[in-house]
Amino acid sequence: MTMSEQRKDYLYSYQKEKLKRIPLDVPKEKYEEIKAAADAAGEKVNGYIKKAIDERMERDKNNNLPHGSGAIPPPDIDDDDSLPEFMRTDYSASQKEHNPQPAKESSFIIKNGRKFYTYD
Repeated sequence: MTMSEQRKDYLYSYQKEKLKRIPLDVPKEKYEEIKAAADAAGEKVNGYIKKAIDERMERDKNNNLPHGSGAIPPPDIDDDDSLPEFMRTDYSASQKEHNPQPAKESSFIIKNGRKFYTYD
């Protein structure tokens, strides 16, 4: 069954007015990987890509990230007992390293207008 000229004109004007075409170039190997994933999900490649974009935008929105920032939110894993000790962040140690505090607040000398702490 052929499409009537009126129907073709309607579809053309609809697409021109309502849709924006986004060309996407990927290596052939990557396309095959995407196609296999889409097939496994029972979707077409175009729909699979659109769904992936929607999911990413929703995830960024939920993590208060601006669209297109490329930022990945830091995971809340510092208190995760399943992590090995060396992978946990010790903020107290890093704060001490970057902001050393004197042993005694009252022992300091001033040289050339700068305050130097002395340790007993």
